[in-house]
Amino acid sequence: MFAERPRGGVGTWPLIAATLVATVVWMAVAGLRFAWDSALVTGVACGGLEALAQVYRTRRPEPRIAATLSALAQVIAFSACAAALSYTVASTGGPLWDSTFHAWDRRLGLDWRAYLAFVDGHPRLGLALSLAYRSLILQTMLAVILLGFSGRLRALRDFVLAFALAGTVTVLVSALTPALANFVFLGLSPADFPNLHPAASYVHVADLTGLRDGTLRTINLDHVEGIITFPSFHAALGGLYIWAFWRLRAARIPALVVNALLIAATPIDGGHYFVDVIAGLVIAALAICAARALGRRAADALRPGASEGGPAPGRA
Repeated sequence: MFAERPRGGVGTWPLIAATLVATVVWMAVAGLRFAWDSALVTGVACGGLEALAQVYRTRRPEPRIAATLSALAQVIAFSACAAALSYTVASTGGPLWDSTFHAWDRRLGLDWRAYLAFVDGHPRLGLALSLAYRSLILQTMLAVILLGFSGRLRALRDFVLAFALAGTVTVLVSALTPALANFVFLGLSPADFPNLHPAASYVHVADLTGLRDGTLRTINLDHVEGIITFPSFHAALGGLYIWAFWRLRAARIPALVVNALLIAATPIDGGHYFVDVIAGLVIAALAICAARALGRRAADALRPGASEGGPAPGRA
């Protein structure tokens, strides 16, 4: 199997740069500070990966290795920028939307308390859900490495771009719809779910509250939490992972099972409303469509009037 040819056109680095610029400008307007020393490891890692990628593009041409290293750098860089931006937009957020999201769930006939009680009554299921919920970093790295090393470079590029697009939209929408999530809104304590240990039920509260009341004024990448409730980026990533791993025949069923659990875990381990999950999946679908459309447009630009390179020498 041969690796697919690299493509020109729209990439993820410009989106990362735009996210960084937006973060810096928004921080200045909001009067926030950034602990630049907390970005040192991230910066060195991304720079090193991209430098190695350049070596494998030019001096020792290995398209698969080059694409994989660059994709890893992009994912790490975007994640850091998006985390900082999520804190920045939260500092200027308006009224909380918890009551609205709770009402939307009820209108859809979805009872979060009943779901919590069901999972609490099945501790093994709760453990499986929690493990799946915590798999984001592992799944992201695996998706990049497996797609890259298997020569599915077009699929790799689309995945990374969709990852960044979904993250950007999620952060920007969260600026308009801040919320504290179910555990806080309903006033629950760990005693209300003794058999569960949700991964992110309360960890975001101190930072989100501090950003909103002005007591937290410095953003430090060494101490960031997932503070977004609506839309759910976990749910969006679950959809993206299923799509990415579907390109790999041996990974299809395992990825489908793990990410079905991940999506099912999101209301419990993240305290999300069901509408958060629905919105996250919609964003994933839109990000996939956008990434694929941009990819096709880039391919068409390479050869006007013809598809890229005729029949693909590898697999998408």
